[in-house]
Amino acid sequence: MKTNKISCIILAGGEGKRMNGNDKGLIEFNSKPLIAHVINSLQNQVDDFVISANRNVEHYQQFSPDVIPDGCEKHGPLSGIAAALSTCKHEQVLVIPCDMPFLPYDLVKTLITNFEHSDIAIVEVQERLQLVFLMKKSLLTSVQDHLTSGKHKLMQWVGDCSHTTVDFTASADAFRNINSIQDINNL
Repeated sequence: MKTNKISCIILAGGEGKRMNGNDKGLIEFNSKPLIAHVINSLQNQVDDFVISANRNVEHYQQFSPDVIPDGCEKHGPLSGIAAALSTCKHEQVLVIPCDMPFLPYDLVKTLITNFEHSDIAIVEVQERLQLVFLMKKSLLTSVQDHLTSGKHKLMQWVGDCSHTTVDFTASADAFRNINSIQDINNL
């Protein structure tokens, strides 16, 4: 089932320190770049993709015409969200990292059912919050204010917002992320 009024920001702006400096989203896994697996899992769940990437922009443009760098202020995922959010077409925005190739095909549907009374619905697996959440685009000012005040930690920002946690522990494997070359070799 396609959910037509949801945008998706894929965070692919990391430095790849644990990937020997390689751009994580473009690392091959099962003959496709990691970001292709993410898009494949979500293509029937969201309407548009915005990719937050600080390098290899031309490579990422094969997956979306909207590839947005953080600009000169690179302060992790929160900075990527701040840069990409205004490009999103819809008020509801799914935020996801580029390194989770096993995402569930009912992710958005499950998050929406828990989103009604909060500004953010965030995935929790085994009592640990994941960098996977549905948010309101109107939180852009909140994100920018957080960054301006020197607060760069994404989970600190989430904690300061009205949020709901959604337990996906039963499908924990769907949220495995690939952080290193060793992780790819172990799959």
